[in-house]
Amino acid sequence: MIKVLILITGGAIGSALRYGVSMWVQRSLQYSFPFGILSVNIIGSFLIGFCWSLAENYNFSANTRAFLFTGLFGGFTTFSSFALDTMSLIKIGDYKLALLNILASNVLGLIAVFLGLLLGKNVLSLMK
Repeated sequence: MIKVLILITGGAIGSALRYGVSMWVQRSLQYSFPFGILSVNIIGSFLIGFCWSLAENYNFSANTRAFLFTGLFGGFTTFSSFALDTMSLIKIGDYKLALLNILASNVLGLIAVFLGLLLGKNVLSLMK
């Protein structure tokens, strides 16, 4: 039962952060391309990579991992919102932006996880 509460707490925090960051970015750029969701996915990918390196080095508990990776980052990153935004672009016939969104989210997301993991390992080696 405690793990469920941990997941709910992490998910609620992540969802609130997703909404705030996504809306702020989208309003700031005022463009039809879904930069808000893209930015959340890239930021979340970087942070999950960074925290992954910390979790491995410091042997985070199962509850801490559940809070971070399933709850917080699961609530923060937004694949379903990404898919909906992409389908909306396809529905209005903007196939180029839809393809750009697919490529940018996936490629930049993978690069961000890699960079977060790399940074985390480097920070850890500096701390030793």
